[in-house]
Amino acid sequence: MSGQVLQIGLLGCGAIAQYAHIPAFARARQVRLVALCERAEDLLDAMGRRTGVSRLYPRYDDLLSDPQVEAVLVAVRDELHVAMAMQALRAGKHVLVEKPMGLSSGECNDLLQLVQQTGLKLQVGSNKRHDPGVSFARDFIVERGGVIFSVSGIYRDSIFRSAMQESCLDPLIRGTPPAAALASAAPDPRADREQYNLWTQGAHLFDNLRFLAGNVTAVTAQVARLSGHCAWHGLLELSGGGRGHFELVCKSCGDWWEQYTVYGETASVDVQVSLPFYHRPAQVRAFDGQSQQWSHPLGGHSNAYVNQLEHFADSVLNDHPTSPDAADGMAAVKLLEAVSQSIRSGTRVQLA
Repeated sequence: MSGQVLQIGLLGCGAIAQYAHIPAFARARQVRLVALCERAEDLLDAMGRRTGVSRLYPRYDDLLSDPQVEAVLVAVRDELHVAMAMQALRAGKHVLVEKPMGLSSGECNDLLQLVQQTGLKLQVGSNKRHDPGVSFARDFIVERGGVIFSVSGIYRDSIFRSAMQESCLDPLIRGTPPAAALASAAPDPRADREQYNLWTQGAHLFDNLRFLAGNVTAVTAQVARLSGHCAWHGLLELSGGGRGHFELVCKSCGDWWEQYTVYGETASVDVQVSLPFYHRPAQVRAFDGQSQQWSHPLGGHSNAYVNQLEHFADSVLNDHPTSPDAADGMAAVKLLEAVSQSIRSGTRVQLA
């Protein structure tokens, strides 16, 4: 390592990089963005000018060969996450990979095995674990709640989300991929909006449910479809014997909404999460059954994307565990698979 700052190369300069990761690099203290990789060279040049980064690579192999790059942030399409992360690990680079970690538990297991073999760090970009409100709720329920017997999670993506983001973010810059890349491009998985929305939005929902309430051992799920909208509902069985339910709507004709409620033997928490680009910590109501008192922590603005970069850097520089780690990433994917399987079969699905 270079010292007290982790030098990172960014793979992919698309929407999530522009909206979330590049602004986070400008604010994080323990990291430095030292290189960019993007096959659309016009976009690569534009992002180089915006960030002041001069080490610009249209080819991923060249980024991985750069000795200044100690870690890679993988911010490309979901179906490329595992392959790009494994390539970085084989090149000796630590990895922060966007969620979901992969699109099947099989490929995620291959990635997990490689992480264990190399001894390098891998963190999954489920950034809401690093929202101070969510972190407070997790610590509170773990320390004071005892056995959890009930949990609920609601995630409703709004038809107005694009307009919300455009109101507070810089305009998105688009690039033109090289002709060879266009000619050889595989079908875009995002064309199946139902599957894409379940995985890209459900990855947040199910990681947060696991983070707050623990492992899920079985799921029973159904989906409603109407006019291009989908609503997934399901029952959850927890490893400690508790039960829960989830709701995922893409997209709702209303405001953006994300909320979790967890009841333990001796404490409870209610967590309302803000749209992440507003950079406001989740609002939390926590009840301690021993003192019979409510807690309402309120913090200033906090950027969860900055916080996850800081956590990743600290994990690498000081050899601390990442969160979520590769095992967490695979567990979220297994839960997504179980939801899909339950919908197809109409039955309860037990997780291995």
